[in-house]
Amino acid sequence: MYGLINMAIKQLVLDNYGESGWQSVLEKSQVKQSYFELLAVYDDQITYQLVGGASAVTGKKPEEILSLFGGYWIKYAVSAGYEPLLNLFGPSFKECLQNLNRMHEHMGAMMPGLIPPEFELEKELSPTQYHLLYRSQRAGLSPMVKGLLTALAERYGIHDLIINHLGKNEDETADRFFIEWK
Repeated sequence: MYGLINMAIKQLVLDNYGESGWQSVLEKSQVKQSYFELLAVYDDQITYQLVGGASAVTGKKPEEILSLFGGYWIKYAVSAGYEPLLNLFGPSFKECLQNLNRMHEHMGAMMPGLIPPEFELEKELSPTQYHLLYRSQRAGLSPMVKGLLTALAERYGIHDLIINHLGKNEDETADRFFIEWK
């Protein structure tokens, strides 16, 4: 993963647990470096280790850390100067969901070797109820989707987003989520 992800994890820990919390995460994760170049590619295992270290330090399950990180990621991306890119998602939350892959395509142009997840609005149940598919070549990151979608929805003034993970789709290639808002 890009160092940008690892630095966002670091900032999440610093914001909530301070420098001593970050040093504890590094110790528990057995990650030796404290700084990551934003546009350098690092082994995915480092990111997984940082999540594990944060879990050990906070007492939260890794899935909870990933969900918190998903929500934090949007705020971090804005503070890192990516707000103009987020503004290209469209004027509504539905359009935002439809444009997530296009955003990753734009980022891929700036970040060679980017292996982004894919999102697909699989089924419209109503104008505010959908089945969303999430595909990733990286295992275990689906808990991040809840936090990510919640933070995106808030950018569109939606504060009551309901997200339920429904498991894998029929061919086991994606995680399916039910999402609803008012």
